[in-house]
Amino acid sequence: MSEKIYVISCRQDLTGLGMDRMRTSVEGLDEAIISLDWSNTKLVPVVASEKVPFQEGETRIVPIRPINVPSHSMVFQSFYGSSGMGDLACIGSTEMKMYSEDRSATMAMFSSRIKASVLSGDLLGQVLIVEGKKK
Repeated sequence: MSEKIYVISCRQDLTGLGMDRMRTSVEGLDEAIISLDWSNTKLVPVVASEKVPFQEGETRIVPIRPINVPSHSMVFQSFYGSSGMGDLACIGSTEMKMYSEDRSATMAMFSSRIKASVLSGDLLGQVLIVEGKKK
């Protein structure tokens, strides 16, 4: 039996409920050995799908155009093709998915260095999606 691990979901819509995060117990996040196939790596732009205003130094969740991530695949941040406004921290969704499932990233965490808005269609950064399989 696997040890209990807790996933923290940071969602801006929770603030309306008086919370800033949700802590949920998940099972099955055991160590796994996977084999990555770098010959099928995709370079995918992370593009905002909505306008999100930022204060200088603020980090917020930005809705993005969906990015499909096949099961057992890994996502790595590319430092080429980044945003001059700030830094992309991660991509994902508001629902926890296991690495062994197909996933779709619809949100990105972005930190702005300036007071400005991210607009729909703005490039936040790029990610590499490396297909994998369980060994």
